[in-house]
Amino acid sequence: MMPASTKLVRPSVIATKMLEKTGGYVLPHPVVAVRTVNLPCGGVVVAAGGGVVSVGLLSTVLRPLAMQGGVTVDAASAVAPSAVAGNLVLTSGFVTCMTVVPLPDAGAALGVVGTSHGSLCFFVVESRVGGNQPALFKVCETPLRAYSDGLISVEDPVTDVCVGFDPAGRPEFVAAASATCVALVDTQCFDEQLKAKATEAVAQAFTKHYSPHVGRPTSEPFCASFAAAEVVRLLVPERYHAAFTMDVALVVVLDSGEVRYVARSVVGGSVQLLLEHHLQRQARQSEVGLSMLAGDDPLRGGPRALPHVLYAYTLSAVVHNVCAAAVAQGSRAVSDIVVNDAALCYDAAAHQMRLIVAGTETHSVERPGQPCTTSGWWAIAFNAVCPRDTLQQARALTVSSFAALNSSSLPRDRCGLAAVLALSDGQLLFACGNELHVCTAAGELMSGGHGSLRHVYTTGSVVSSMAAAQSQKSGNSTVVVACGASLALFHI
Repeated sequence: MMPASTKLVRPSVIATKMLEKTGGYVLPHPVVAVRTVNLPCGGVVVAAGGGVVSVGLLSTVLRPLAMQGGVTVDAASAVAPSAVAGNLVLTSGFVTCMTVVPLPDAGAALGVVGTSHGSLCFFVVESRVGGNQPALFKVCETPLRAYSDGLISVEDPVTDVCVGFDPAGRPEFVAAASATCVALVDTQCFDEQLKAKATEAVAQAFTKHYSPHVGRPTSEPFCASFAAAEVVRLLVPERYHAAFTMDVALVVVLDSGEVRYVARSVVGGSVQLLLEHHLQRQARQSEVGLSMLAGDDPLRGGPRALPHVLYAYTLSAVVHNVCAAAVAQGSRAVSDIVVNDAALCYDAAAHQMRLIVAGTETHSVERPGQPCTTSGWWAIAFNAVCPRDTLQQARALTVSSFAALNSSSLPRDRCGLAAVLALSDGQLLFACGNELHVCTAAGELMSGGHGSLRHVYTTGSVVSSMAAAQSQKSGNSTVVVACGASLALFHI
């Protein structure tokens, strides 16, 4: 294991935005996870909880709130049940986590739900014929035991799940985690189920960008276990729906603040053309240019036929710890820091991925008999993933950490920041109990500033999930927030 030193700085941070609730809806089931995706039919919201996954158009489900006497009235419960376009029921457990990603050139999205009994449920969301409604198709439910050397059993809830794309934007792997284990599986292992139960457009999305030959081998499954801390979040470094870098496939964040990397290396196939495609894709500065690049179809004999590449995945010896840096260099006595959530966001100025972590810090007592104090805590690691040679350079993370207020609605032992959402415009949205806080980080290494969060909204119950959505108003970030069985749409 290669420990990596960590530097602590305090950049200037400003928080000036407010949150405006503009729509809402109450589902017939609790919501543990909510995600959004853009399809030809429009923006789609996917909400999952209990044993149910529901899908509907953002514009239909989260309709504008009613007005009475010039005042906004929360009439979410009055929205017609037909706002939900479809749902599916799980048979292998209750929903614990979910990811939804758009498939290249398919007009569809792939969703994966993690369950309370160590299994995954795959589903597909597509635009209906006519292009005005989404349709939901269940593909399969599969236990993770076979892909994790038995380390994830029916007794282990899945704590996080994600889908990774290769450098050319093709679906590459599905990664899932329990509290102590991470498993990564080649998406081609699920090709047969997709071909049998999904539509032709979705099946082609998994094969379109490969050279046409039969019997492509799959990359070997990868799994790793962690004994000293629990897995909090699996993060895929991506930009424009493609891998951000060749050498890092996955970032694993533990509740102790440890940051581990799953390394990707090529073990079969020609990689040169894939690298060229990757460089061109990442160089595009707009979604229009990206669409033009994605339009090349190798199955039609185009000049950009991409090779099938086999990867090997290993747990890198590089280790960072953002909490250790905060404890070592902080001015206040802190006995314990626990990370509850994490997110990656792209730093355009440095051309790197920043890591945002949120959690709880407990301060040591100054006098015997005095109770410990607990507060929210968050930090930014600026150079978490680089475009190339992240693991070879093994540079120290540059970390800024900040204290945050507690939620008045939580018991003392549950105080702290529970979740963080990084928005495309550089803003950060934090959930703390039933309170939402906003912050905008300005600059990278500006000294003398102090991190502060602005409380912008209080919900009716504890926030369970948040997801960014494409704004219909220019210049505004749009967020869907889940609380209990309710969904709410906010503009920042």
